[in-house]
Amino acid sequence: MSIKNKKNTFNNGIMKESILIQNFGPLKEVNIEEIKPFTVVIGESGSGKSTLMKCISLFRYIFKMENIRSYLKNSKISKSPFRFHIVKHFKYSGLEEFLGPNTRIIYKVKFESGEEIIIKYSDKKLYRSNLISSKNLHFTKVSFITENRNIIPLWASRSASLAGAYLGFYFHEVFKDFELASDILKSVQLNHVGLKFISKKTNKGKEYKIESINSDFELEFKNSSSGIQSSAPITLISKYFASKFEFEDAFNRSVLSYLSSIDSLTDFRPTKNLSELGKKIYIHIEEPELSLFPDAQFKLMEELIRDCFMRNENDMSLFISTHSPYIINHLNLMIKSYDENSEEFAQYDYSKLGVYQVSEGRLQDLIIQNERLVNTNSLSDTINDIYNSYNSISKITDEYD
Repeated sequence: MSIKNKKNTFNNGIMKESILIQNFGPLKEVNIEEIKPFTVVIGESGSGKSTLMKCISLFRYIFKMENIRSYLKNSKISKSPFRFHIVKHFKYSGLEEFLGPNTRIIYKVKFESGEEIIIKYSDKKLYRSNLISSKNLHFTKVSFITENRNIIPLWASRSASLAGAYLGFYFHEVFKDFELASDILKSVQLNHVGLKFISKKTNKGKEYKIESINSDFELEFKNSSSGIQSSAPITLISKYFASKFEFEDAFNRSVLSYLSSIDSLTDFRPTKNLSELGKKIYIHIEEPELSLFPDAQFKLMEELIRDCFMRNENDMSLFISTHSPYIINHLNLMIKSYDENSEEFAQYDYSKLGVYQVSEGRLQDLIIQNERLVNTNSLSDTINDIYNSYNSISKITDEYD
């Protein structure tokens, strides 16, 4: 189905996010006036692109908690289960070392009604707006697919999971999402590598397999190639959240179980039913291109856009950090496919796309205004330098002769 012609079935209202980050580790001054539904950030190693994405993910999580707190307060539950120790949240996210005396982060969400929610970190404290009004309440899911996801196949094996090791907040979060997704999706096509991912329940627990499309061979997930181990969780998790994630189950875990634990279910007077709340899923992916040949990177992006924005049942937002110029160049094909209403490639609306390059602690906007293109010229510098060096070597050889 063409994304242009896809009927908008979401009844979430319109939220516009922005973020200002100052003096936060490698990030000196970053200001995104509107975080688009699909945002891609490219930069060198250590430039701060993952730091930026983790920071946005953290503040989206705080916004989620603010929605739940406001929901309970508006529903006559005075006791809130949430106490924010913001420095601890930075620590869990691996960002504590980036905090300095002049660190300042301001995250804003503005609704179509004009209401604005501000969450601010400054002077080692977290400042928040008043409660979110009932009409703008949202229930959200924040997923972060970390770069060390290739450990999932080994961790999922019985011996590794019993070891009791801790591999960091983001790994354990993505592993939870992987487990949830594999409970629901038993077989997933990995079109970018021409294979299938299979999840099976046995008397020994879950088994994960990689199969050929025609099922003439299979191997254990942990014995598959590094590219498959890295990319299969991306495909599985994105498909699950796009079309199979049940907000009701998550809502019950987050809200109703808490009310039951404090014997307040009888006092609960919901300001809105879950069906009336806005709903949104945020997926963040670190370096989707890891261990993939350029052609497979191209195909993986095709899968992601089709799943998250063309075949999706849930309202999605996708944020990617990458080193790959192939991914950035592919965005122009998606834009043109949308403009021409072509189904040859995945389609994406230029007006809902943000693309940035991180350099020296700041962002360079790669969107060429009014031309419906992403500027990829700077991403060709390395190839040009190699070509110039090649020509230089030839000239030196000629002079010697």
